[in-house]
Amino acid sequence: MLFRQIVFYALLVGILSGAVLTIVQTFQVIPIILAAEQYEGAAAEAEETMIPALHAHGHHATEEDGWAPTDGMQRTAFTAIANMLTAIGFALILMAVMITTRGTSWGRNLKFGWKQGLLWGATGYAVFWLAPAIGLPPEIPLQAAAPLEHRQIWWLFAVLCTAGGLTGLALAPSPWRWMAPALLVVPHIIGAPHPAGAMFPDQTPDVSASLEQLAQQFIGAAAIANVALWLALGLTSAWAVQRMITSMKQAGLSDTDTKPGYSA
Repeated sequence: MLFRQIVFYALLVGILSGAVLTIVQTFQVIPIILAAEQYEGAAAEAEETMIPALHAHGHHATEEDGWAPTDGMQRTAFTAIANMLTAIGFALILMAVMITTRGTSWGRNLKFGWKQGLLWGATGYAVFWLAPAIGLPPEIPLQAAAPLEHRQIWWLFAVLCTAGGLTGLALAPSPWRWMAPALLVVPHIIGAPHPAGAMFPDQTPDVSASLEQLAQQFIGAAAIANVALWLALGLTSAWAVQRMITSMKQAGLSDTDTKPGYSA
């Protein structure tokens, strides 16, 4: 069954891509988080009741703190597992869209080489990371943020609008094709949820200045890490889909059978 193949390859693609993300994060992202957590730990020691330090160095967990992985191998291992699970989910989406596209009349002759893989990966990066990050950049510890549910709703809205705009630009007939890109700017016209006030409330001016520099570095580091993730996802997903298409042709199945619901 094609669905079983997609799941199998999504697991493989997700594990490989999640490993790539973890490696890049180890050198690009995690050092910045650890630097920010040092300020978080200092603030927690000075005023524990105002700023909980769930991951502060040298801060012993209490009943209220709950469990958290220790720094070092344990934390890296849990980060890798989370990255791989996330990448598996994205791989399922990406390969399902690739297979569905292949099953359409206009996409029947599409090939999935490394160039197409890079294009699919770049598209996934634009939809799932770049467009939402323009309105909601990634945040470091101690940084003020809007309520989580508000950010999640806006993130999903930005993803759907970006995906719709790019799909319309690529597939919609004229004149709708040239109107579709308007969807790209709708979430940003509405505006992402942000709290009023300082970026790092309750911090001294010197500490706030240092944290703001770390926040800017973190955005760039997260962007690089996610580029690596999505290029790895695009390349490996294209390879996997091409293998599935080849195996189906060898089994005597036509291109119209390359749909996720088809049972071999």
